[in-house]
Amino acid sequence: MPLDIVGIGYPVMDCLLSIPRIPAPNSGVGLLEQSWQGGGMIATGLAAASVLGASTGIYGVAGDDQYGLFCRRDLVSNGVDTSHLLTDSNKSTFISFVLCAKETESRSFIGKQGSHRRLSADELDKEYILGAKYLFVTAMDEASVAACILAKANKIKTFIDANAYDDRTMAHLELIDYLVGSEDFYRGALNQKPYSEGCKILSGAGPGTVVITLGESGCVYLSDGIYKEAPSYNVEVIDTCGAGDVYHGAFLYALTKNWDIDRTVNFSSAVAAISCTRLGGRAGIPTAAVAERFMETGEIDYSQIDKRVEMYRKGVMAQPD
Repeated sequence: MPLDIVGIGYPVMDCLLSIPRIPAPNSGVGLLEQSWQGGGMIATGLAAASVLGASTGIYGVAGDDQYGLFCRRDLVSNGVDTSHLLTDSNKSTFISFVLCAKETESRSFIGKQGSHRRLSADELDKEYILGAKYLFVTAMDEASVAACILAKANKIKTFIDANAYDDRTMAHLELIDYLVGSEDFYRGALNQKPYSEGCKILSGAGPGTVVITLGESGCVYLSDGIYKEAPSYNVEVIDTCGAGDVYHGAFLYALTKNWDIDRTVNFSSAVAAISCTRLGGRAGIPTAAVAERFMETGEIDYSQIDKRVEMYRKGVMAQPD
């Protein structure tokens, strides 16, 4: 069955620990909250797009350990097709422990890379990719570059989550239609150039639409040669882990609805803001109706969101009612 969005990426197991502060050496603190969630930039973006209403599928690899199994179940529970999420036997999945310190509103990460393989270009199922409306990538590795070449040749739109500066990303911008990058990516690529100038430079290399997300400062964007800026939404922030990934998923969902760029940017910002009011990248993903109501009234309906929070707190992968 054709999908709206196919993403190429690798799931991550996130263990999120909310604590009052980072403890000093040889001391400890109490745990305020914990949550076990699937993570990874592509995986979380696809989960967000799916919860909002798009049909999505992931192409990647995970280990056959308990974390890989959890990540697969989590994606399925969020409506993401995992028929092309390959499993490496006797290999491990990336795990990340995230310490969310309330006192400083900061995050610290402890991660262990998985031992599973990276996809190669010859492993790609061309029909699966060609059945999508949008191809979603992040690291421009061998498989992602091959998939983008295939997509562009067949008029499938390509979207990149440019989370950090990478020479490979800059070398392949001609393959990208939509570039949504972080401030870190922008500074690595263009140093201190004004955003209005830098967005034009990036767009001139390939992407018709360029968006640079700036956290609480909102975002800047250029589409069809027109540069604009947009503020963020004001919410009580609990955790920003995964907010950028959720933003990308919301943006892709909006593209499937054929919304104009202004509505797309504002909607994506609203969805990401709501996600920041709960711990982790997955628990706070709202439905499209909740996001649109928030945009209109400033009110957030947590009835479904808090069922997700409880599901992840328990580590139980079953779609809430």
